[in-house]
Amino acid sequence: MTDEFFLLESSKVGLESDESFVVVRNRTAFLRVLGAEPEWSLMTATADEDHGRVLACADQRRLVEAALRLGAELNTRPTVERDRKGREYVKVCVITRDPGQSDEAFDKDNQRAFGRFFEIFDSLPRLNDRPVVERRNLYDELALGDHGEDVYLSDGVWLGSDGSLHDRGR
Repeated sequence: MTDEFFLLESSKVGLESDESFVVVRNRTAFLRVLGAEPEWSLMTATADEDHGRVLACADQRRLVEAALRLGAELNTRPTVERDRKGREYVKVCVITRDPGQSDEAFDKDNQRAFGRFFEIFDSLPRLNDRPVVERRNLYDELALGDHGEDVYLSDGVWLGSDGSLHDRGR
């Protein structure tokens, strides 16, 4: 498996955005970038590209966790939302191009963030395969505040403060 990823222009129908890009590795879409100069939203990809040559990441739980962790590292308060078809995605952050910022500097910042996302994604085992103590540590990283409330991951699965997983359905 190659570690190389690309930012490709997307022609996905139904996206409400002046500009649309997808971050792809091995013909798999992991992230979408939607918006217009000077501001874009970075989010997980939920759907295949319409031409069928790029498919959405099949491991959505790991995708969601990697996106939430990236957002936590960037201190952006990522959120889990639903698209028009009810599929869950993570809105990681807003990418803003500063006035006067060179193309080279802007691209370098984004490549670093995308690269970090893949480092996180690749380091994560499947959630169910992890020991409880590791899931507790994940909870501590993702929980907002100290209220002990479950953290929503994806596909109806919630993570408890004790590291337990609860499938509450969609």
